[in-house]
Amino acid sequence: MSVPEIQQDDDILIDLHQIAARLICSDGVPAERADELAGRIAQEIRSAWGGQQIYIKKTDLVELSARNLDIYNEFNGTNHHQLAKKHGLAVPVIYRIIKSVKQQERDKRQHKLFQE
Repeated sequence: MSVPEIQQDDDILIDLHQIAARLICSDGVPAERADELAGRIAQEIRSAWGGQQIYIKKTDLVELSARNLDIYNEFNGTNHHQLAKKHGLAVPVIYRIIKSVKQQERDKRQHKLFQE
């Protein structure tokens, strides 16, 4: 099966192709075959999502939960700005994280009076 060429202006597809080929090669597949499979993957993604704007989160939910818990545990009541700088976040985001984790921790300890 012949795989159409990826155009030079398709930066994301080129990156995807290279990453896929590298990962496939790392599993012991010959480079030529890995390149072909990576090209097919890139073309499938183009067919499925072409023309759409796609946002890919940098972190997954587990990483975010761990980070938020770290921020909550490091919080001393007055160090919002230091935590924001340390974690690369805005101060209002630190406030929201602390409020959210505090509520989650409270919910773990307390039973709900009424089921939702």
